[in-house]
Amino acid sequence: AIEVALTDADGSVYTAVTDERGQFEFANPALGDARIEVQHYGFGRAEKVELRDQETADITLWVRQSETSSDEMVVIYEKPPAPEITRRSIGVEEIRKVPGTFGDPVRVIQNLPGAARSPFGTGFLVIRGSNPEDSAVSVDGIRVPLIYHLGGYVSIINADLIDSVDYLPGGYSVRYGRSMGGVIDVQTRDEFDEQSRITWSTDLLDSGGLYQGRIGEDDQIGFAVAARRSYIDAIIPVFTRNSEFAIKPRWYDYQLKVADLSDRDHTLSMFAFGFGDTMFIQTPEDQAQGTEQTGQGDVNLAYGTHRVVLKWEKSIREDLDLLIQPSLGIDTSEFTLGEDWRFAIRQTYMILRAEMPWQINPTFKLTSGLDFFGGSYDVDFLLGYSPESLSSSDPLTEAETWESGFDGWGWSPDPWVDLQIRPLEDRDKLVLIPGLRLSTFAFQNAFLWAFDPRIQGRWEVVPGGTLKGGTGLYQQPPQGPDLGFDETNIVVDYENAWASEIGWEQEIGLALTADATVFSKEMRELIVENPDYGLTDTSATFVNLGEGTVRGLEVMIRRAPVDNFFGWVSYTLSKSERNDDPTDPDAAYLFDFDQTHIFTGVAGLDLPKDSSISARVQYVTGNPYTPYDTGIYDVDQDSYLGFATGSRNSERMPPYYAVDLRADKLFTFKKWQLETYIDLLNAVHGINPESVRYSYDYTESTFVKGLPFLPSPGFEARFFL
Repeated sequence: AIEVALTDADGSVYTAVTDERGQFEFANPALGDARIEVQHYGFGRAEKVELRDQETADITLWVRQSETSSDEMVVIYEKPPAPEITRRSIGVEEIRKVPGTFGDPVRVIQNLPGAARSPFGTGFLVIRGSNPEDSAVSVDGIRVPLIYHLGGYVSIINADLIDSVDYLPGGYSVRYGRSMGGVIDVQTRDEFDEQSRITWSTDLLDSGGLYQGRIGEDDQIGFAVAARRSYIDAIIPVFTRNSEFAIKPRWYDYQLKVADLSDRDHTLSMFAFGFGDTMFIQTPEDQAQGTEQTGQGDVNLAYGTHRVVLKWEKSIREDLDLLIQPSLGIDTSEFTLGEDWRFAIRQTYMILRAEMPWQINPTFKLTSGLDFFGGSYDVDFLLGYSPESLSSSDPLTEAETWESGFDGWGWSPDPWVDLQIRPLEDRDKLVLIPGLRLSTFAFQNAFLWAFDPRIQGRWEVVPGGTLKGGTGLYQQPPQGPDLGFDETNIVVDYENAWASEIGWEQEIGLALTADATVFSKEMRELIVENPDYGLTDTSATFVNLGEGTVRGLEVMIRRAPVDNFFGWVSYTLSKSERNDDPTDPDAAYLFDFDQTHIFTGVAGLDLPKDSSISARVQYVTGNPYTPYDTGIYDVDQDSYLGFATGSRNSERMPPYYAVDLRADKLFTFKKWQLETYIDLLNAVHGINPESVRYSYDYTESTFVKGLPFLPSPGFEARFFL
């Protein structure tokens, strides 16, 4: 039933409610010009009519959908009923209108506090001053190596399949492990509309389609299938044709989701997905890429991930639930540089997540779980010189290629338990969550284990004002490259970080919220290159000698889209340092991706006739780098060795700033919708350097700039069957 209102020529208002056939009627309104208006959640339509004497007006109204994705929500941080320290929610309808996100719910994370701007062509997640590999990325709770395609422009999952995105920059519970940085967990939809639909989208980067529907006698099986392919490798050369560099990224992805909808007491689904990315970089011969002649040439990077995930969730009784998620997966990656460098790895995984939350009473909720991760790996590499020569700076050393490889198995069964305590009569006023995780990792002949204690809490001190905080230990096992070149001589152990934060969330009226958080992180036993490597036959390639510190402040002020305007301001102030030799305090240096100031402002305005405009402003401090201004010629190797004129990361590149604009227009027809838009990326921008390039003898340098002004038109068509 939908309410319909009529305003007649005298200004009187009549209302009626549609019946089961969608019909409505009004009796004896004043004659003359009248206005009929339909207002229903997510839909709207108004039309002028003329009422004449002795006539019956027969009017058919097709209502227009105004909220194109009103059944979706992106949850930033953690959704209930398991609150983390911080929780923010941003609707998909907002995200679709943020310039530069290309309508991707996951990409909006790069506009939120704690997330640093990643360099061009990487899509790295640099969260709260941590290394990119320190942050965990999951789809439906199952770990994947990356969440973005090359460049970080779009995520690996079709936006229409995403139900929510949990973004936790820190302070998360023991449910998440094997990471010292942030956590991103993408949850796919288990709900399927009764009406089938086809969606096709095209923009400057890629094109893709999705079909969603139901099958079975009673439509008890919901399914969706999607695929996408980029063509940015053909677009970029148009803008870089005057450059001696050539960059050609390319990607594809696919998804298949099937779910049993017959029983509301349990959830049973299967999700298969995968992606493949390649990046080819051609460089001019007179540009130095390293200190060795063998380290010159074109770069080729290729990687891919494939997963099959089963999910079974059932309510055993009113106070006890069970979730089981087994998964199989394959990861492949290969890197080549010229003819003398190659690194390739293939990993096959079996992953299992199990959780059992038990609501003991209104005060206590105990959740136990198992996070199992295991499988085989096969590594093959070719180096431009033997690893032993890495420890020698002797210019008389003759370079020769060195090839090797190894394979094996690794296992990591991590049990965990946490307890939600709600001690007050108002159960949401104060929540404490202590937890303990047993981190384990077995590989080759080694077995590592450690305990991760953590506690988080939220306290609503005054109405609308909440104090939040937490502290705990976060540990992660050594990863593939950390194992070095010799499988028989591996000594690395867990890296760890003690992270703490405290903050305040404040509601200001119905639409405005403010959030400020102070955080710190003490990192110990970081894996670094062994300074004694190659001096003895038993010295390991990498050791746990490094340390690091991170300090920072995050602020976010947001206005929810309660009417035709939305927006937020995000600011991060931080400093991240590393020291590979803690015995020498003067050896500390700035983290490679340290960015002192990260500011993002987003605003959008809905206009009449289903159109809107939006803008994004970004300012980010430039990344640090090590300066060189000369090179030492090596006659034997016919190459130059760079000579640093300053300490490591003692200089900074110019800051990054850009203004992006966007305009949207939605056309609604009887059986389909067409949404058109244009993103004006870098409409206003600075130098925006991504890296420093040196000439072959290191006497000259230049900045490799990011993307120039780039208009990106696109459309999405939705057909309702």
